[in-house]
Amino acid sequence: MAVTAAPDNGFRLLYVEDDEITRQTVLTLLGRRFPDLAICGARNGAEALELYGTFAPDLVITDIKMPVMSGIEMARRLLARTPTLPIIVTSAHSDMQYLLESIELGIARYVLKPIDSGKLFASIDACLNTLSLQRELQAQQAFVRKLSRAVQQSPSSIVITDPQGTVEYVNPKFRDLTGREEAEVLGRPLAAVLPGGAEIWDRVSGGATWHGELEDVGRDGLPLYQFCSISPVIDEAGAITNFVAVQEDISERVQNERKIEQLNQSLSARAEELEIANRDLEGFSYTVSHDLRTPLTNINGYCQVILELYGGSLEQGCKDFINTIFNETISMNQLIRTLLEFSRISRAEMVKSPVDLSEMAGLIAAGQQLAAPGRKLSFTIEPDMNGYGDPNLLKVVLENLFSNACKYSGKREQSRIEFGRMESEGETVYLVRDNGAGFDMTHADKLFSPFQRLHSEREFSGFGVGLATVQRIIQRHGGRVWAEGEVDRGACFYFTLPGPQA
Repeated sequence: MAVTAAPDNGFRLLYVEDDEITRQTVLTLLGRRFPDLAICGARNGAEALELYGTFAPDLVITDIKMPVMSGIEMARRLLARTPTLPIIVTSAHSDMQYLLESIELGIARYVLKPIDSGKLFASIDACLNTLSLQRELQAQQAFVRKLSRAVQQSPSSIVITDPQGTVEYVNPKFRDLTGREEAEVLGRPLAAVLPGGAEIWDRVSGGATWHGELEDVGRDGLPLYQFCSISPVIDEAGAITNFVAVQEDISERVQNERKIEQLNQSLSARAEELEIANRDLEGFSYTVSHDLRTPLTNINGYCQVILELYGGSLEQGCKDFINTIFNETISMNQLIRTLLEFSRISRAEMVKSPVDLSEMAGLIAAGQQLAAPGRKLSFTIEPDMNGYGDPNLLKVVLENLFSNACKYSGKREQSRIEFGRMESEGETVYLVRDNGAGFDMTHADKLFSPFQRLHSEREFSGFGVGLATVQRIIQRHGGRVWAEGEVDRGACFYFTLPGPQA
């Protein structure tokens, strides 16, 4: 047995001959003449059958009369496995009966002994040419099957016409989208199948390509929007053989675009309403700051004049009433000023930049200590804390949080206020913690609502606007603010500030 190697895409030849000298001689000649063939030799039919399973020849050359198993019997068994296997028989003139049997098996090529190499090579060439054509045909058939599956299973609707625009084929997706069966459209003009098809056909019939969107009715009776592309198919001679229309369902995209357009219109109308509301708010702010505060100032002044001019002749009860009116006007004026400040902060234009929060907090803490020289205030501020936002508005945030911390820890012998940060799920969270009165977490949702207070005026003074201001500013920066607390165990307020990339 002898084997010569060949490229993986080459053919394989099995040569069966019992005479050692003849076998080696022919194998040598074949190797020189056909260097691209993988060639294997066998001594008899039985050995060839054993090799067949592993070597898998594309072509077999065999002697007829051999010991153990003849070439005829071997050929019969091989053809039973592979009916199209080409077999070339070599035989002497005296083997005429065997030769007739081989012809009955369907073997059409034979070379008489002594072997004429020219005739043998010609027979092999003929077989290899046939095998090459078969392999090429199989490859083409496989490619056609692949294209057919791709068209059949395409997620896009595909219509194919003849050169005159008559529909010859529609794929299953076309039927799924339109609800029209093949019988309804085959043989009809493309111009009658597509919406607006007559105008489109006028543009493509000369060989041009057309792209555009089509509106139709789907099988469910709802509007069907498709992006369509129609192109001619050109053969080697430059003639049009077919037209192909590929349609992609874009109904969802179109509907979403229309929803977005409606939403934009609604947002535009809402923006106009907000602009009007802002103008009304500005007018209201002007009224409050001038028209409302003016009579309060007058009442305040009259109270002082009455006490100055007639205080000595008034009863004590009357004086108390006048003092109460005087104090209430001051409180009312402070409330109006707080409202105006809250409104201003909500509408103020933001100019963002990097902010050194540690330095800002240190200045605010120093201000708190100067404002309450008799208190024991202890501030712990983490160094090198930076944020990104409007410096003026962030200063208001820290002023409110520090002021609240100092106020609600006022009943402690030693007030402790901490300003720091932590990392949570890849986000920097800033915190202001105190050891003050704290609060009940069941009422935490009221903390950031304007004028909502968890402590009475008698316990802690204020209007309940500070934390609402903090929340409004942080939200305008795109951040979040929340709080945790426990009654008589202090509170901690958290907030986030997105960076410039946000």
